[in-house]
Amino acid sequence: MLLIKLGGSVISDKRIYRRFRRGAVEEIAYHLPKKDMIIVHGGGSFGHILADKYEITNGFDKWKVMGFAEIGRDMMLLNLKILDILIKNGIPAVSMPPHSYLIMGKRLNLEIFENLLHYNFVPLTYGDVAFDRDRGINICSGDYLMLELAKKFRPEKVIFLSDVDGVFTKHPRNKDAKLIKVLNGNFDVETSIRVRDVTGGMGEKIKLMRKIAKYSSVYLINGFHPERIDHILKGKDFIGTVVK
Repeated sequence: MLLIKLGGSVISDKRIYRRFRRGAVEEIAYHLPKKDMIIVHGGGSFGHILADKYEITNGFDKWKVMGFAEIGRDMMLLNLKILDILIKNGIPAVSMPPHSYLIMGKRLNLEIFENLLHYNFVPLTYGDVAFDRDRGINICSGDYLMLELAKKFRPEKVIFLSDVDGVFTKHPRNKDAKLIKVLNGNFDVETSIRVRDVTGGMGEKIKLMRKIAKYSSVYLINGFHPERIDHILKGKDFIGTVVK
């Protein structure tokens, strides 16, 4: 099984509200298998900008009600765009909006995912607004879902698609930055972010990928070069980072 994360920086321009990168998603869909797969996507500019504005991660307040609703709408809009592209590429994807099946702080029931996989559907879920047992409301990040799904299903490969070639020793824009091909130690990794990201950015992503690596082989590659998905699935050399 393949578990894949379509990063928000790939599927959208995170600087511009609701700017969708259709061409990038179409290229990715072309390189994906047709079954035995779970897809998670991030929020990008459909989620992070308003989540930051309404301070959703700080919990419920009456003034946030419309913000919660707006983010839920925007994320469903993004999900529908991706769903449409997947289906047009022969992938039998079925949408699973997190706000409809989970409450943060409670045990995550993944039975519906088991049913979908059993019947050869491809579950498609995403980072979303969600209810929270303690805070009332919160953000359920796509990365959190990746960890929970990896724990449950132990996929052979877990692939994160980002807007960079992998993890670097410094910010990739630095001339002396070097790609870390195998991340298995305490590297001096530059993890600063330049755009809104209410789920922690690259620093948190690296921590999460290391946790997932206990269950599966984990890869971080550039989603603007989706042919690298083929290279990983076929066991060929690829440009990217293996996380251990």
